[in-house]
Amino acid sequence: MQPKFISIVGAGGKTTALRVLARALASRRVLVTTTTHMFPVLPPDCRTVLTDPTPDALLAQLQLPGAVCAGRQADGGKLSALPSDLLAQAAATADIVLCEADGAHRLPLKLHRADEPMLPPQTDLCLVVAGLSALGQPVQDAVHRYALCPDWAANPEQLVGIPELLYCVRETAAACGLPPEQLRVLLNQADTPALAAQAEPAAQALRADGLDCRIGSLHADPALLYRWIFTE
Repeated sequence: MQPKFISIVGAGGKTTALRVLARALASRRVLVTTTTHMFPVLPPDCRTVLTDPTPDALLAQLQLPGAVCAGRQADGGKLSALPSDLLAQAAATADIVLCEADGAHRLPLKLHRADEPMLPPQTDLCLVVAGLSALGQPVQDAVHRYALCPDWAANPEQLVGIPELLYCVRETAAACGLPPEQLRVLLNQADTPALAAQAEPAAQALRADGLDCRIGSLHADPALLYRWIFTE
């Protein structure tokens, strides 16, 4: 069965994932929102952006095909989470909800505090994104909240390799608190064949964990997520 409420967590391509899915789903009634903070997803990826919408205004827009980006006004031109009751009403009206449920300060990998990620209870599929651009970089430059790992806090110059990538992805998957069948893992930013080949051992290890994992590049292949989630 196709998912209705998709949350996107991790780092290294969450906003791009929102954009490409919103555009691919333009024939349906789609809500794009967040439980944390995000920059609005603007036209042409979304049909309209609603800031601090009333229930009537948001639900009216969700009666029409196309993606509607909505949230409360936040600092720096960002949107924050809708009130929980309004999110529930909107989710019941929309065909599909795409929710950014994590923040990573634009770094390619992330570790999580106890209160992260912020998955809405309606989530029936969670996409975990990890950026392969982290490979070869010091953890202090590539991993948001790297100091949550004691070894990395003591050695912030530690370079990210496959073990470090796996540590971050497995930590993110565990933090979601969902069964493996509700998770998908995208090792994103495989912008060259060499990067894709370098990431293959990580993908194999995650599949051995029971996770549905793909290697790809949302910039080179924007339709990747739509095919994977909605047609395969």
